[in-house]
Amino acid sequence: MNALLVYPPCPETFWSFRHSLPFARLKAASPPLGLLTVAAMLPPDWAKKVVDMNVAPLDDQDLSWADLVFISAMVLQKDATQEVLERCRGLNRRVVGGGPLFTRLHQELKGVDHVIAGEAEEVLPRFLADLEAGGPQPLYQAQGYPDLGLTPIPSWELIDLSNYRTLLVQFSRGCPFDCDFCDVVALFGRRPRFKAPGQVLAELERLYQLGWRGTVMMVDDNFIGQRARARELLGLMAGWQEQRRRPFNFLTQASVNLADDPQMLALMAQANFTAVFLGLETPSASSLQECHKHQNQGRDLLADVRTIQGYGLEVMGGFIVGFDADPPTIFKDQVRFIKEAAIPTAMVGLLSLAPGTRLWERMRNQDRLLGLTSGNNAMDAGALNFVPKMGAAKLLEGYRYVLDRLYEPRAYYLRVLKFLRRRGTALKRRQRPHHTLRLAELAAALRILWRLGFRERGRLSFWALLARAGLRGPARLAEAMGLAATGYHLCMVTKSFLEDAPAASRPEGGGLR
Repeated sequence: MNALLVYPPCPETFWSFRHSLPFARLKAASPPLGLLTVAAMLPPDWAKKVVDMNVAPLDDQDLSWADLVFISAMVLQKDATQEVLERCRGLNRRVVGGGPLFTRLHQELKGVDHVIAGEAEEVLPRFLADLEAGGPQPLYQAQGYPDLGLTPIPSWELIDLSNYRTLLVQFSRGCPFDCDFCDVVALFGRRPRFKAPGQVLAELERLYQLGWRGTVMMVDDNFIGQRARARELLGLMAGWQEQRRRPFNFLTQASVNLADDPQMLALMAQANFTAVFLGLETPSASSLQECHKHQNQGRDLLADVRTIQGYGLEVMGGFIVGFDADPPTIFKDQVRFIKEAAIPTAMVGLLSLAPGTRLWERMRNQDRLLGLTSGNNAMDAGALNFVPKMGAAKLLEGYRYVLDRLYEPRAYYLRVLKFLRRRGTALKRRQRPHHTLRLAELAAALRILWRLGFRERGRLSFWALLARAGLRGPARLAEAMGLAATGYHLCMVTKSFLEDAPAASRPEGGGLR
């Protein structure tokens, strides 16, 4: 069989980094890990080809070559996925669909022949057996959560790693918490499941042997879902890094109670973790209670962020506006919190309802559900798929206010500088990774200097950031440059969103100033 594995294009979001990728001549933020894992599960005698449409277009020649087209997608790729399905149907290609989009919304899509609903480790072997026997079914529904010991090393050789900003490795699936707006539990369960540490190290070794040097994200739903297992892995990762002169820096997702575990934080620093994404959501205690974010309640979230930053980790924060319990001051409160916490990368989104969540059911019972979300709760008013208590107009106006204040260039650079100062002491205690400046990195730095230092708004603030960071040494200067490049994307997508807003609903002053 000829198997074509297709990943549809993602729309522009906070996470796409589309505006900052050209600085390093990159094409996409990260590769389709799930699709590459599926490729490794297909029979070894099949011919396989991967087309990531975020990197290159899908040609009709590729479709004509294929006996089977495997498509994996998230909800925010729904429209792009339907276009691919229509092209497949026009060329009479058989399509197998999987991933969160097909698991949740396969009935909303036209042109898919076989649906793999759930995790592939359990379901895909059944499909392949039926295909071999000549009687594949239209729908294969997972009945449980598979052992991750069944998960193979992804087929990284099918893509060009140099196109990507960050590569991906997964240690666990599932989360012990049950926030009512989050569909992780509905998809992967509350009891985290883990790969053996040896599996994870084998995946890292594979990337190392393929020549990757740079950022790797551990894409767990909550990396510290079981702390003892995470500590065991981190200790092994630190030793692996040391033996290979620290070729990778890592980032991951975790819950804010990471701040309670100094041993875990020290191990993350030793393994060269440089960033962690936290679902901080809101400084409103009543809103945290409403959405059952119990792990954040009763905590000093500002102190937690400072603790984590003190171990050399950049905190990237997820924030939400639109809860019923949000006070009238919520929009100013969010801006104030993010500024005081010194969080440069603050992903602020509208509350969005995903099928399968308790929030979806609650809003449906209250007759406040308006339909499916776009899947992108940031920078997309279409994500607002319920009737908010404060009213849609007020919520959207407040949301634009938050974005306007956070991603005005000067405000962003000030948060970067404050963060760099806050974590400076901890970094002096950390062993620096072996690194040699490459020509490509020098070229990227020059592009950043030219664009942000001479052509864009906020030039004076940019140069002030570099000057102050440079006084703390070359490493701090390089980090400031990287965060400035990231901020350029965040500011650009914010600017575009604000300029597209109707004039009457823009924040006072009409957007970025």
